[in-house]
Amino acid sequence: MKRILLLLYIISTVLTANGHEYSDSVLLERIFSFQRNYAHDVNGFSTNVYLKHLYNTKRRNATLWLIPSMYPLAKGQRKFLSEQYNHFTFNDVDNYDNLNQVFYTTIPRNKHTMSTLFCYLTPDLYNETIYDDHVLSPFNRYNRLFYKYTTTDLGNGKIRLDFRPKRVMNTQLVKGQAIVNYATGRIEQIELNGEFDMISFHTISTQGDHGARALMPQLCITDVTFKFAGNNITSHFEVAYDCPTTLPDTMSLKINRQLMDSIRPFSLSEEEELVYQHFDSLRHAKKHNDSIKAVMPIMLDKHSNASDRTWDMLGENLFSKTKSSTENGYVWLSPLLDPQYISYSKSKGLSYKMRLGAHYEFSKKTCIDFNPKAGYNFKLKQFFFTAPIRLEYNHKRRGYLDLIVGNGNRLSNQYTLNEIAAIDGENSKWLNEDLHIFRDLYAQLKNYYMITPWLGIEGGVTFHHRRSQHAAKLGSFGIENDYKSLAPSVSVKLRPWRAAPVVSIDYERGLKFDKFNLPYERWEVDASWKRRMHRLQVFNARIGGGLYTLKKVNSFMDFTNFRDNNLPEGWDDDWSGNFQLLSSSVYNESKYYIRGNISYESPLMGLSFIPLLGHYIERERIYLSSLLINQSRLYSELGYGFSSRYISMGIFAGFRNIEYQEIGCKFTIELFRRW
Repeated sequence: MKRILLLLYIISTVLTANGHEYSDSVLLERIFSFQRNYAHDVNGFSTNVYLKHLYNTKRRNATLWLIPSMYPLAKGQRKFLSEQYNHFTFNDVDNYDNLNQVFYTTIPRNKHTMSTLFCYLTPDLYNETIYDDHVLSPFNRYNRLFYKYTTTDLGNGKIRLDFRPKRVMNTQLVKGQAIVNYATGRIEQIELNGEFDMISFHTISTQGDHGARALMPQLCITDVTFKFAGNNITSHFEVAYDCPTTLPDTMSLKINRQLMDSIRPFSLSEEEELVYQHFDSLRHAKKHNDSIKAVMPIMLDKHSNASDRTWDMLGENLFSKTKSSTENGYVWLSPLLDPQYISYSKSKGLSYKMRLGAHYEFSKKTCIDFNPKAGYNFKLKQFFFTAPIRLEYNHKRRGYLDLIVGNGNRLSNQYTLNEIAAIDGENSKWLNEDLHIFRDLYAQLKNYYMITPWLGIEGGVTFHHRRSQHAAKLGSFGIENDYKSLAPSVSVKLRPWRAAPVVSIDYERGLKFDKFNLPYERWEVDASWKRRMHRLQVFNARIGGGLYTLKKVNSFMDFTNFRDNNLPEGWDDDWSGNFQLLSSSVYNESKYYIRGNISYESPLMGLSFIPLLGHYIERERIYLSSLLINQSRLYSELGYGFSSRYISMGIFAGFRNIEYQEIGCKFTIELFRRW
């Protein structure tokens, strides 16, 4: 009913328009300035929020199992209804604390599905982005150059503002219309159409009328369509703010149908009532069957129930993220089969990884995190892992204690080949084997404390155990095949002002005693700067260098800020701070390095303006990286990359001075990363 009234209002305002169309820059300026001039800060504002979701699975197939959080829709019923009654406390329009007080759903075992839809609950119309960090708002002055506006005078001080992208309909842009108060620039009603991350959405929203409420919807109705690999799922959800019933703050996550019926601010539609009726009939039939089985057990039913439980367990753990939480902590495991953890690069080939996360809060100031990662590289035939444990003991000062255990790249020790040649001759058959390859196992213990907002100190100790893959054979030549190092280290991190680069100065000294036979001394300086600009543009810059001032064994160079990343996380990891075409051995062969990396990122740059293809491009980057090491000319990489709902991909060209060397690519699968 609310949706019908809202549509009737919009239609009536259009019919009563006087038809005079004009371009009104004054109106746009009032819209752009409305939040600053009229609306109050929402920080601390709280409200009761009612939300209902109706899911309709029109077509589905086995690929639906592969999509995170979609397993509940992959089998069984085709229509589900979920309702929530929450208490929101806002820090910002798109940043709020959500106390879920009452919940009821027809999805089996009270599951949630399509969790990505929750970012569409509260459109932030006046911010640069409408939903979290995506979709550029046409009502923010910095995005004006992407949109074309048309105004129609509706009378009574109301203006209809139609907006659409100037060029192609990119996934970061929307089209639609708004009813605006001409005197203040306040948006009263809004209709949006767009598509982002596999979701096509159509939103109709009535905004609040004054103060902080004017920045948020009063009633928001959204229809979404999800289509992928033959699956077709629609969802209709309605969100009502400022609901009159206030529940006690102590009430949290109560699953109660009768309570939901009593606090629901408006009636369910006929279709939604039918979903509940069907759900009730199935539940009644199950209770009836259970009572019969209690008297006359049927082996076939037992087998069927066991089979259903098995498939449920496989679906929830094999293809979906597994999470368990308590009041003070949680544990989660990435899906066992998830395409987004597949990556490829020319230097490393194909890799697959998994992640685990655990968090526990002892108090508001103290918590512990455990976030191990593991992966396998098919080209190198190597298993990688890193297992960091962090104990944060002072949140205000960012005081934490880290213990990290992992394995790095297999290292090539060219001096081992020289020793073999000296012993067995230049034509030794062992020179063609991989006797010079060493495995590396390491452990780090370090403590960080921020003394002032611009100065932090980190101290710790690092242990490495490097052992040849063919230790016995090297031992037969009398060549060292086992190296251990123990090195205390200190790092000073400086940030003189908020927008300044972060500068770090690192010193590490390897000790020689007992079985530790790798003494060394290393210095490094690094400066990195990340500048977030308007319209989702980001500029990254990094420059640094390192030097071994003492190295008794000329192998196994291991710098802190110049190293290969075996388990990258994707687009937002270190693509702009690394070299994509370098062999992993290069990082461990030079006594010094000087490097520089810059990148520029924008959602609408090049490919975004190409019809059809440009619709799916979310962000683009250009890269320039240079490196100077001993016994080598200046090495540079020039690259271009883009991110879409399907993959992130970069193409890089390598140069020695200005002489072209090679070209290669890197990609990671982004499919359903936000889901």
